[in-house]
Amino acid sequence: MSTLDKIRVGIIGAGKRGIMHASLVNMNPRAEWKAICVSNEQSHAFLHNFYPDIPFFLDIGEMLETVILDTIFICTPDNTHLSMATEVNKKGMNIFVEKPLAESLVSSKKMVDLISSGKNVYSIGYYSSFKGIFQKAKALLNNDIFNRTKRYRASLYYTLPQSSRSIDTIIRERASSFFYLVKWLFGPVKNLYAKASDRIGSAKSGVSLILDHPSGVMGLADLSWSRPGYPLSTVKITVEATEGTLEISDDTLKIYLYKKKGKFERGWTIIDRTDLPSPSRFFLCEEGYYEGNSTFIDSCSNKKKSPITWEDGLEIARMLEAADLSIDSNRVVFLSEVQ
Repeated sequence: MSTLDKIRVGIIGAGKRGIMHASLVNMNPRAEWKAICVSNEQSHAFLHNFYPDIPFFLDIGEMLETVILDTIFICTPDNTHLSMATEVNKKGMNIFVEKPLAESLVSSKKMVDLISSGKNVYSIGYYSSFKGIFQKAKALLNNDIFNRTKRYRASLYYTLPQSSRSIDTIIRERASSFFYLVKWLFGPVKNLYAKASDRIGSAKSGVSLILDHPSGVMGLADLSWSRPGYPLSTVKITVEATEGTLEISDDTLKIYLYKKKGKFERGWTIIDRTDLPSPSRFFLCEEGYYEGNSTFIDSCSNKKKSPITWEDGLEIARMLEAADLSIDSNRVVFLSEVQ
């Protein structure tokens, strides 16, 4: 592939995610990192020492006018996504935003409205569906090994330092990722009931939920940011079905069948993450990030819709809003009433 064939990428934001995406783009034979917009002169001076050949800009408009680009990665706080996407979208570029789509349901709706008539590629940084363990779990749930899924119990635990200056932002990001994983595995949510734990400052320290899916599947979920012993975000899901159970964690799948099905014997079968092939050409941060970045670049190159869209991000924003409304009103909230 010649240089002219490559997707020319600009990055907005020079924090951890911005530099990560720049590195992933540089490892992709279909793409080339061409420019970056940083938030202040101190960041500009520091990072320019490491990337002397990359044009650095303090103003988005100047970057968009100066450098010929095909695609933009927006890697800034979610309360800036709408304004930045509005400016970038005027140039007719493909846009990737980090999760969540925006800081509120209102802003998320405006972002989706922004691209309603667009023909470019728009995606969002939910990476769990690219992890080998979760892909294997979804494949098992989609075939007839378990027959029919009845219910699931899920948890997300992460010990958040109370001194963190961005507690609300971190919680929103982790919760939105968890909701995306649940939606991806079990389908859309019809209604939910949520109850909050005590607070960390202005933020809730945890939330328990009951989720009802149109398919008839019922979910129980427990999210906590204050439970000790979880320096890394940890997800566990137990699925109960008519012909067995499936236990899903970040590292392992445990399958229990009441009778032999295909290659799976009756009883327990354990699949470790290391037993599964990984398509990553480059491992950075954690599993799934390279695949998410690469899949978006491929969609841009092929001019095809991304498998994860801003509409997905809007649905997650609607789930977050429904959970807040349920907590405040102490009632079951239907997603259809959250518009």
